[in-house]
Amino acid sequence: MGRTIEVKMAKASPDDLKRVREFFQVIEEVIEWGTFFNQYTEHSMEVSDEELVEKIREMWNERGPGVGSSWRRVVTGCEVLINNCCDPDSDVLEWKPELKKLMEPE
Repeated sequence: MGRTIEVKMAKASPDDLKRVREFFQVIEEVIEWGTFFNQYTEHSMEVSDEELVEKIREMWNERGPGVGSSWRRVVTGCEVLINNCCDPDSDVLEWKPELKKLMEPE
């Protein structure tokens, strides 16, 4: 017999989103340019592989305010919203037709 089970997960906070965005910005800059933006000097500096690994570990920090405790909420929350709210036939973020219809003024 079909039974609906409701499962809830924590919503990603603005701080979670900021941590994940900053983490991937560092990775992107190092991969594309071989540099890392130093927030204290406000300049980009070249970074070795070892320094990159250390920066990733510092930013990951699952036990503290790091991306390790945030990325699951961000990615899974996004996935849930896309799967449940977005038009599966669209390549951009658009409401499912049945949801869009419910939001239109009568």
